[in-house]
Amino acid sequence: MKKRLILGLVFVGLFCPIFFVKADINPKLNGVIPMKIEEVNSVHVERLLGGSRIFQINDGYEEVIIRKVIIWINTSKPADKVSDFKSYKSPVKLTVTMRNGDVAFIEPIFICNRENTGKPCTIIDGEVLFSQNKVKVRLKSQELYDWLLVGWKNESYGASKEELLDETLYFRYLPLLGEEYSDFVMCPKIDSIERVAGANRSHIIQASALNYGAHHGDVPFDRIHITLSDTPENGLKITNVSIERGISDKESGIQCRRDS
Repeated sequence: MKKRLILGLVFVGLFCPIFFVKADINPKLNGVIPMKIEEVNSVHVERLLGGSRIFQINDGYEEVIIRKVIIWINTSKPADKVSDFKSYKSPVKLTVTMRNGDVAFIEPIFICNRENTGKPCTIIDGEVLFSQNKVKVRLKSQELYDWLLVGWKNESYGASKEELLDETLYFRYLPLLGEEYSDFVMCPKIDSIERVAGANRSHIIQASALNYGAHHGDVPFDRIHITLSDTPENGLKITNVSIERGISDKESGIQCRRDS
């Protein structure tokens, strides 16, 4: 009897944790596994009456856009069930394609009244329908809803001239820092340039950037601050370097010019 009890406890200890993990994959999405940014290949928005845009993960600028969309999906909340998902044709659809070939669809939700021929369907503000592997989930996310209807059309194409100029200057300075700071290459920014005593060939430069190693979102970004002097007498010279650890999401958004 004692041996049976011990064997029973061993069985529970070995196998029950596995059962618990499987049962709690993602309560918010009713069993749909949360998306990981590193597993996404592209996000494609297409309108029924024309107009579309695709965002690729291998584009550094568009990766930031994809990241916020995936965060909205993963942090959305479940809504009440809807009676009929097939009673309308969506005017716009978002397709998320994963690296392994899996596909998920997000579209706005309409409540349709077949008896009212004047206005058969009404869109539900702030809610979307998530579909993946024959599973349909109604979700609440005002940010995702707004972006799906309008926001994607307002996303900029590529980097601005200002960002390209910042990159050009920053990567001219980066080799002076050495291998110790080689990871600070994300969202480089020239914060200020000032003349030294009015001389038009001597300047003090303040620059900053984020560490690329945190771009998957598992930990907060660190930010480097660099002060340099650029004079005809001494050339380029670093005068100060400091690291700002674990900056906020808002600060990293400002650094990458994704927030105001």
